[in-house]
Amino acid sequence: MQLLTGMYNARIDDKGRLSLPARLRTALAAEQVVVLPGLDGNHLMIMKPEYFEKDFSEPILSSPMAMLDKKKRILIRKLIAPAIYVDIDSSGRINIPPQIREQYSLPNKSEALFVGAGYTVELWNPEVFAAADEGESISDLAQELFEEKE
Repeated sequence: MQLLTGMYNARIDDKGRLSLPARLRTALAAEQVVVLPGLDGNHLMIMKPEYFEKDFSEPILSSPMAMLDKKKRILIRKLIAPAIYVDIDSSGRINIPPQIREQYSLPNKSEALFVGAGYTVELWNPEVFAAADEGESISDLAQELFEEKE
């Protein structure tokens, strides 16, 4: 699967539709995407249905006994249960229900930001995105990540 990269400004129209940037549309190569809460709770994640069902959900639902694990139950409720399948229309637009968009400060007629994040796309309110990682140094984060692997 081609990595989903880049940052793209978008505008939510008066009907709540967002046009997927052409580069992301091509990389997703799908007629439908899955939209679910982002891991930090302040944005949405968008991914291909195949990735959601196999690579993302399968480790959480890895066995029939998953429901006995409290952490897995919480992940199921917070990530898998609220996920919705959204069609990409013939103009390359997606329409995320207003109650979901508004939870993430993405009302009709507002600006939005698509952020390619590897195998997923994050959808942000640009102001929330700007504030989200303030004070985080790329160098410090990379150093911590690589120190963990040693």
